[in-house]
Amino acid sequence: MTAKKKIFVTIFTIILSIVILGLVGIFFLPNTWDNTKDTQVLIIQNDETGSDITNALYEKGLIRSPLAFRLALRLSGDTHKLQTGYYQIPAHINVYDLIHLLQKGRVKSVHITIPEGYTIGEIAIELEKKQIVSAKDFLEAAKDYMPYSYMNSTKPVTYRVEGFLFPSTYDIPVNSSARDILKIMSSEMNDYFTNDVKEQLKKDHMTIFEFVTLASLVEKEARFDEDRATIAAVFKKRIQEGVPLQSDATIAYVLGYPKAHITLADTKLQSPYNTYVVKGYPPGPIANPGKKSMDAVLYAPPTDYLYFVADKEGHNHFSKTYEEHLKVVDSIYGNDGDSE
Repeated sequence: MTAKKKIFVTIFTIILSIVILGLVGIFFLPNTWDNTKDTQVLIIQNDETGSDITNALYEKGLIRSPLAFRLALRLSGDTHKLQTGYYQIPAHINVYDLIHLLQKGRVKSVHITIPEGYTIGEIAIELEKKQIVSAKDFLEAAKDYMPYSYMNSTKPVTYRVEGFLFPSTYDIPVNSSARDILKIMSSEMNDYFTNDVKEQLKKDHMTIFEFVTLASLVEKEARFDEDRATIAAVFKKRIQEGVPLQSDATIAYVLGYPKAHITLADTKLQSPYNTYVVKGYPPGPIANPGKKSMDAVLYAPPTDYLYFVADKEGHNHFSKTYEEHLKVVDSIYGNDGDSE
């Protein structure tokens, strides 16, 4: 072998060794992150691309290099095999094991049901009861969490995500952070806003924010399903005619607790959420509405009703004029009935 060939072979061997060592490093060297937890939660949603997943892994410190991870995916042949779901990523995992883990789907989780009409505060309490996350951490994260632009309010609100967490039954991954949970629930809500829904809202000249705000009022006002559509129709008609919504549910939101009977004095409370005092929509949703209430607003039938009042069992009675409304209130509550 000539000297030139020996040099070439030596250089080639060195380069090959470096490549092999690099590939071994990419696949099998453990990753580390500055975290006191033994695992981290990663959520992969249906609409996320390979780049989205790679960026999320890098932001959480689960991979050393996005480029190296993409290369590892290509070399493994698993680029299109990553599954949507919830994952618990153990500390010091290597890329080889990480890729295989991301093909398995959901992991150990806690079962929890969030009822329709719960506020952010009530959700926080429920999460703490289930020992998923502390109420304090959840409320703090909810203040400025806004993954979708339609959640932005032109007026001050306490929690940006109020109204945009879909009431449902969830399996929350163990070790989820407050923001992980917000991501799961707000994503479920976002799935409601299909193209058909958005088209209907355009016809109604409503933004998604206005729509959810109105649906939250319907959620809190309607105890029975048969009342939802008519209540929604009344609210929409009041908006169109420039009549104050006069929703007792907004008074309860101002007070901070439910009240069996709203008084005349209550209706005069000074708050942007008091729809007796302020015309139009309140600054934002007062609770997280469920699908039935949102459907009720979306498909509310035309109506001539402008007033409604709930009887002592919670069934609502509707009237076209204020005079009719006063008679209904009197027949139900007598002298105790301060009208809306």
